[in-house]
Amino acid sequence: MAFLIGVILMWGMFIGYQSSVGRFGSEPFYNLKPGYWMPYVPVVVALSMMLSLAPLRDGLRVLVDETPVHWLSGIHILRILALGTLLKASNDLFPQMFAWFVGGPDLLFGVSAIIVTLLARSGRLSDRFILYWHLAGALAIVLPVAGLMHLFMVEPLFAELFMFPMVMAPALIVPTLVLLNLLVAWRFYEQGALNQ
Repeated sequence: MAFLIGVILMWGMFIGYQSSVGRFGSEPFYNLKPGYWMPYVPVVVALSMMLSLAPLRDGLRVLVDETPVHWLSGIHILRILALGTLLKASNDLFPQMFAWFVGGPDLLFGVSAIIVTLLARSGRLSDRFILYWHLAGALAIVLPVAGLMHLFMVEPLFAELFMFPMVMAPALIVPTLVLLNLLVAWRFYEQGALNQ
């Protein structure tokens, strides 16, 4: 697990450095269609490691099993910070479609995380509900990004996504939160949550 965390942190440092020195502000970089691959790098790395390393899978199982359910939902309250992208978009400082189609659902999921965390803490939610809620959290990001990226990448302000520190959100923070959603859903599925 330490190796996985280290690899993801190295990716974050690499992305942050490249953006801060202006490497993501060039035409050759945009010709690489970064919206199609950059957000997926940490996800593909993590899933590849998980599929190939049994000790990592075991460690992730322990991580989910020993973490209180309300902590696993509570961390997603951070997704309320997507409000910042909506405010910037409303002032023509951020790509409009990206803000509303990605930031909007992300914000709503962050708000739902407050309610789910409170209910999970009091033990009022079934494992099946938690599994579906985490899947919804992943899909809230994956569906608009995968389905509409061809539209987002032609927006006039799309380059703002790759300016430091904003680049950390699509390249590291949001994919990590999606990975957490998928991890919890996978573990609850393994434990038979759908049969409850």
